[in-house]
Amino acid sequence: MVLEDESSDDHSSPPYMHSSSTDGLNEVPFTIEDPDYKGLELDVMSPCEKHDMASERLVAFEGTDTGRRFLACAQPEGSNCGFVEWVDHQWPPTMQNALLKLWAMVEDAKSARVNDNLENSFTIHHLTEEKNKLEANYDKLVQDVHELMNFQEDKVVDFRHLQSAITYQQEVRKELTDDMKAKMAKKDAETQQLTQKYEVLLNLTRAQATVIQNLKLNKMKEKQVLTEASMNLELKNAELTKCQEKLTQEKLELKLQVADLLKGNKKHIEEKWQLEFQNEKLKEKFRGIQAILEK
Repeated sequence: MVLEDESSDDHSSPPYMHSSSTDGLNEVPFTIEDPDYKGLELDVMSPCEKHDMASERLVAFEGTDTGRRFLACAQPEGSNCGFVEWVDHQWPPTMQNALLKLWAMVEDAKSARVNDNLENSFTIHHLTEEKNKLEANYDKLVQDVHELMNFQEDKVVDFRHLQSAITYQQEVRKELTDDMKAKMAKKDAETQQLTQKYEVLLNLTRAQATVIQNLKLNKMKEKQVLTEASMNLELKNAELTKCQEKLTQEKLELKLQVADLLKGNKKHIEEKWQLEFQNEKLKEKFRGIQAILEK
């Protein structure tokens, strides 16, 4: 059943559900802290039935009621009457099934964690036993070492032969060192001579490279000069060819003019002969006329 209460300003309060029990007393479920829904319920008249005091706002965190808001007795444990009044309706069946599965997964995870803790405990126990065994073996080893050192201290050793052997080794080492130093000095001298020869060869090679480079540059310059001269010759040859063609054409024109002149001269000679012939005829006529006149 839903209860409604009206405040002094005529605004409706949110609906609340009664507990499923007839007397409003239930086992209070586990809760989770919610900053949006906490503290005492002072706006709605839903007090604890036994203590007649304001109830506390809580959010369930248990089973299928997880996430549901409810009001409960605000008294501490020991004097708490177990009053519970639900604010939210029960979740739909699908939501309840999902919550049951989630809580089952949580329980499985808890049991798995417990099993892991047990296995870790067994492992730690075995490691502790191994550590104790190793410590015992270490103590025994230390004791054996102490006994061996005591035995060596009691034993008298003559180090004269060892000292002579060490001295002989030092002398042999010194001779070998001197021999190696002499060989190294000889090698250094040979290396220095080779270095000097290498420097001489390097200088000669550089000089030869410089000469070759200069020769290449000179050849390139000569080649360039020859190329320019060849181009100039080709240009002059082309000009001469043009001049020769021009002269040939002028020669042909002169030949034509000479031929024309020869033709004109021949014609002039013929005309001269004709004039002389006509002149002779005129002279003959003139003579005939004179002869006639003289008669």
